[in-house]
Amino acid sequence: MSRRHPASGPPDLAGVGLVVLAAACFGTLGPLSRFAGDAGVDSLSIVTWRAGLGAGVMVGFIVIRAALSGSRPFSLRRLPVRDRWFMVAAAAANTLLNLAAFIAFERITIALTLLVFYLYPAGVAILSTLWFGERLDRLRWVALGVSLAGMGLVVAGAGALGELDLLGIGLAFLAAMTQVFYVLAARHGFAHVPGPQAAALTMGGAFMLYLLIVALVSLVPIGPTIALARPLASFDALWPVLLAGLIGAGVPTVSFIVGIRRLGPSPAAILATLEPVVGVLLAAWLLAEQPTPLQLIGGAFILAAAVLLQLRPRGPVADHEAVNCEEPDGPVPTDLEERADVRAR
Repeated sequence: MSRRHPASGPPDLAGVGLVVLAAACFGTLGPLSRFAGDAGVDSLSIVTWRAGLGAGVMVGFIVIRAALSGSRPFSLRRLPVRDRWFMVAAAAANTLLNLAAFIAFERITIALTLLVFYLYPAGVAILSTLWFGERLDRLRWVALGVSLAGMGLVVAGAGALGELDLLGIGLAFLAAMTQVFYVLAARHGFAHVPGPQAAALTMGGAFMLYLLIVALVSLVPIGPTIALARPLASFDALWPVLLAGLIGAGVPTVSFIVGIRRLGPSPAAILATLEPVVGVLLAAWLLAEQPTPLQLIGGAFILAAAVLLQLRPRGPVADHEAVNCEEPDGPVPTDLEERADVRAR
């Protein structure tokens, strides 16, 4: 049994705020993608620009912070090989997630894609419990159920879910599973890498993989021509892509990573179901797509789940959950090593 640290206290409002900020920023991607698409920017170009700009924003932030504080960034050479591979895998997961999602959007409705994708909080909760020993009490399981029900109402309220294309549904499910991996990897796989660096590396890796995919598509045409320079053709094409990189990638990615580490994977994933609520509200404001009563009820469910998560004090933190993101004096232990040390006690 793992020894507990005296970390009980009130709800971590900073962690909650970071995840809510991430969900709100991610929720802007629907309208921004619509504006970019109307200006002739294809989906692969959008995700490539988004990843590259997001990584650039994080690198700039890291450089400025290091210059102002006089501190050096965390040295990745001090990470165990296992953690480095998790960083590479997280970048690949980020790439696969977005590719699978936007192809699913083309084959099935956006509503059905989101309905399948937002199964991921349940996957995070189940794996956190079975594999990492996270204890979810009855209140948190209820919050998970309420949030999923609310998300279903928000999505179903958008209208017909469309035909059940098996490939489209499979791609949406693949996107959900890669998101499960990304959330757990951010908490357990490379938790000692500070949030800004982790965001820069995962988005930068995804950017390089997108460029490779674009090059392969150009060599072996398998669909419409990919025009990466299209956002530079007009202001109407450029501004949504720039905002997608800054507000839809850089800010929310680092906020989500830090929020996961402060709250734990399961509560963070549950709070992240606020994203479709933000998307619906922005669509009503910017695109004149008014929410239906069913969507409003679903949004109320999700907000209720967020409140339920904060009703009980923050529980004590197990040894294998306690992560210090500051640079240590010696080698960084892996998560598996930490758990082995706990069992040895």
